[in-house]
Amino acid sequence: MNKFRPLLLIAMVVALFSCEKEFSSENSGNTGSDLIVGIDCRISKIVYTDTTGTAGGGTGTGLGSIEAAINSLDIVTRITRFDSLSNTIEFINTPIYSNDSLFINADEYFVVDASKRIIKMHGLADPTDPFSLQYDVFFLYNTAGYLTTKTYFLTTAPTITFYRVDYTYTGGGNLTRMAAVNLPGGDLEMDADITYFTNLVPRRSIYIFPDERFYPEFSQFFNFGTKNFNAVRNMKVRNYNPGNVVRDSLVSTFSNYIMSRDGYVLSTQMGGDDQPSIPALAGKLSFSYHCR
Repeated sequence: MNKFRPLLLIAMVVALFSCEKEFSSENSGNTGSDLIVGIDCRISKIVYTDTTGTAGGGTGTGLGSIEAAINSLDIVTRITRFDSLSNTIEFINTPIYSNDSLFINADEYFVVDASKRIIKMHGLADPTDPFSLQYDVFFLYNTAGYLTTKTYFLTTAPTITFYRVDYTYTGGGNLTRMAAVNLPGGDLEMDADITYFTNLVPRRSIYIFPDERFYPEFSQFFNFGTKNFNAVRNMKVRNYNPGNVVRDSLVSTFSNYIMSRDGYVLSTQMGGDDQPSIPALAGKLSFSYHCR
């Protein structure tokens, strides 16, 4: 069971897609595509398809999708996650904008700066209970625009950090390590190591934030700063018991990138484990884009 939500109780004690251009998902190999996506585009939809089975060919069965409706002002008006196997909607959210705040429900919201970049989140320990513990997350970016730190405070104790996530970038702008620690003790809650293809430089590909387990549906469609320079290759996330003892790990690999002629990722194969921080199941991930 994930320990983050109960940590809020402990902390209380301590504190006392598209231009809309279509593309084929039938490409194979990694030779790319002649498709031109657009000049200023971002992901608006991810479709995930089964790739398990004989010789890795998979059944081709659609597993699901997540899609953001984005208007002409480049504002996300709705996010929908669909389970293709059960033919049901798993998640739907209609953000409400008010000045510098972006409400995802009546009690939880993000705060943005002048460039629409997320700088704060106000959340609940239990989003289904408006009377549960409230906390605030502050997002810190470096001068190059990369998200480097998230700090968590109880709303009732805004000077005491109870949880912190640090991101380390190398290779000219790639997130290669994440560490999330419980404070004030300093025990690891989770960490991650990520590697990249140095020869693949996608335009505005997916965000990789391995710690984002509770609100992953929003992380791909809102602005969390500069994206990684290269295409992700491997991702290993470890969860810890107290005393920095590894409890389990999730390992995913990314391969068979298909790129548009102008450098956008059209599809990739995500093998291995599902990653809670990525709002898609392991399999073939196909991307659609919204262009300004």
